[in-house]
Amino acid sequence: MGSVKDISVEFQHMRISYPAIHEIHDHFDRVRQSRRVALEDPRGTNTEACCISLFSSSHAGKTTVLDWYVETRFPGMRSKEWPDRVDPEMRVVVITLDSGTNFAGFVKQLLKAYGCPLYSKRGDPWDMLNRVHLYIAGKKTELIIFDETNNLKMRKATDTDATNTHNALRGIAKKQGCPIVLIGTEEARERVFSDTQISNVSLQLELEPLKLNDALFTEYCATLGLKLVEHGLFARRSNFVQGYCISCLHAVSGGLRGRVSRLVEQAALIARSEGADRVEIGHLEKATDKYAVRNGFVAFNPFTKARKLEEEARRRALVERGVAKALAAAPHQRRSGSSYSEASGH
Repeated sequence: MGSVKDISVEFQHMRISYPAIHEIHDHFDRVRQSRRVALEDPRGTNTEACCISLFSSSHAGKTTVLDWYVETRFPGMRSKEWPDRVDPEMRVVVITLDSGTNFAGFVKQLLKAYGCPLYSKRGDPWDMLNRVHLYIAGKKTELIIFDETNNLKMRKATDTDATNTHNALRGIAKKQGCPIVLIGTEEARERVFSDTQISNVSLQLELEPLKLNDALFTEYCATLGLKLVEHGLFARRSNFVQGYCISCLHAVSGGLRGRVSRLVEQAALIARSEGADRVEIGHLEKATDKYAVRNGFVAFNPFTKARKLEEEARRRALVERGVAKALAAAPHQRRSGSSYSEASGH
């Protein structure tokens, strides 16, 4: 008998395809191709690269978009020494920015991503940035992706430190002609785009929440039920689109795919602890109390409300059925009583 699959690990590896993911990946590939052409162009004029931004709500699926791109373009195990180095040749560099990243921290993380042995040394940030430019040119980097840009320590573009970071971002695209991707929450949009020069050259992509009547939302929830079996977590498929389940999933998630997945993950943990062979709607109800309500995603549990309404409707239906049955039997009882009276001579 094989070992039991870890639910949290398997959820990190689940991939559910939808058009927006492939469209975003196509944009990444397109700017990389333009960069390769520019590097081979003999005319010598520096070609300013574009900036792609992906600013959406938390749990919209941004991390999955990035992970999937890395997995498909650069498959294989990561370096133990440099786990963030997704591409040994540095054609694509991915940097997940630390919390509270100021200008000096920004350039240090860039140097670290390139494997510079001096990244942790104290020094002038502008000197370090010049070293970054040498790496970009020397490695012929095609794309730099900055994830968690909401961690940039910016308030507004007039702050000196913020201005320096803005200038550094623009310089990568303008001076080196290397495209950049900025990924973060809506908070990051306000911070980064306080510099209009960046917003003017940015191709803005988004992962918008899905509406309840959108077929993509239903398809995502249905596929998630299949993935639980495909990843060896449960023996039977879960049906997340039956009855009131789909509308409650939307109410809890706000149409965000990532939030649906996190809720189902919590429900899967509950289901396994109870020895269930699949995730049922009752597990989703318990997970909503434990995860969504406690985290403030919803003020009340829509699964509980829907279940109670359904139970009340079922109770009323039983009562009405009983009354109807009694009424149907009443005339027969009256007729039987009349015949008895007549036969008795009363």
